[in-house]
Amino acid sequence: MRRLVLGALLAGLWAGLAEAQPVAFDDLAGRPVSLKAPASRIIALPIPAAPTLMALDRSPARLLGMHPIVRSIARESLLARIFPGIAQVETNFVMPGATAFMPNVEAIAATRPDLVLQRGERGADIIGPLINAGLTTALVIYGDEEISRRNIAMLGAAIGADARAEAIIGWRKAVAERLAPLRTPELRAKAPRILFLSRSAGRFVATGEESIMGYAISLAGGRNAADGLTGSKTASAEQMMIWDPDVILLNSAIPDLTPQTVLDDPILSGMRAAKDKRVYKIPTGAYRWEPPTQENPFLWLWLAALLHETGPAIDLRHELREGLRDLYGFAASESDLDQVLRLDVNGTSRAYSRFARP
Repeated sequence: MRRLVLGALLAGLWAGLAEAQPVAFDDLAGRPVSLKAPASRIIALPIPAAPTLMALDRSPARLLGMHPIVRSIARESLLARIFPGIAQVETNFVMPGATAFMPNVEAIAATRPDLVLQRGERGADIIGPLINAGLTTALVIYGDEEISRRNIAMLGAAIGADARAEAIIGWRKAVAERLAPLRTPELRAKAPRILFLSRSAGRFVATGEESIMGYAISLAGGRNAADGLTGSKTASAEQMMIWDPDVILLNSAIPDLTPQTVLDDPILSGMRAAKDKRVYKIPTGAYRWEPPTQENPFLWLWLAALLHETGPAIDLRHELREGLRDLYGFAASESDLDQVLRLDVNGTSRAYSRFARP
């Protein structure tokens, strides 16, 4: 994390100068964006964009608005405690209805933002109204790790926090390099098979390899049990029994989806992962770890420590403590770390005691 600390220092030293300089960058769709100065009035409609900006700026002060889902996540995580000012950030800038990112252009324009962030891969219907209204708009696109790094770099450029962005990206690279010994051909051949499950409309949803979670599983020395699945799709109990994973990971965003959910299911309880009690709900730090955000390295380290009794030494509580301090300037207590790691729901799962307080 030394590069992240250095980035924070550099960002502080150059903040005054950055505020006076024009800003120009390309968004993730390759569109040029020009600002008279680093953006200080931002509306962030993509859900992960707001917490990423807060990490880059160590403050929510530049945020005029964010997606309403961010507020609900903040209340259940450390984010609202780290940044109490998030309670004053408005969330009425998307229209109600089936399209979760349709902008409320009238409300957005009334705030006179310097910059509006919008999803770039969701189509012209949610982008065109912003551009037609003359609002300076930058498009965020979510995808693989390279794209995640580009998003962080773009948001850093938008607020004059290039050094902070470079340091956070450097942290991602450093963690990936640390975990490289887990991906040798010899270990790959006997790597545990991991199934990541979510739930939608009462049905289980599995995620394939071409995804953020697929990358995390591979990076941590596992194999995706849903190999061959494209994207995220509904999975029947029968299909999951065929996959018969060694480990099951559960989406962090669904409160009532816990290891006990799997253990109590009359069919799923017959899977190898359930019998071995290797079912875990993914932790949540200041923000969720599965979407492409600044906290993804926590997921990689947690999963690597969980899957491998031998390999790179990982003191996860130390990593979390240092990472939360470097990302947000937050000194996490032991109780905070217990909350992050979900010891309440994961505590009886196999080998999870390694994450308990020393």
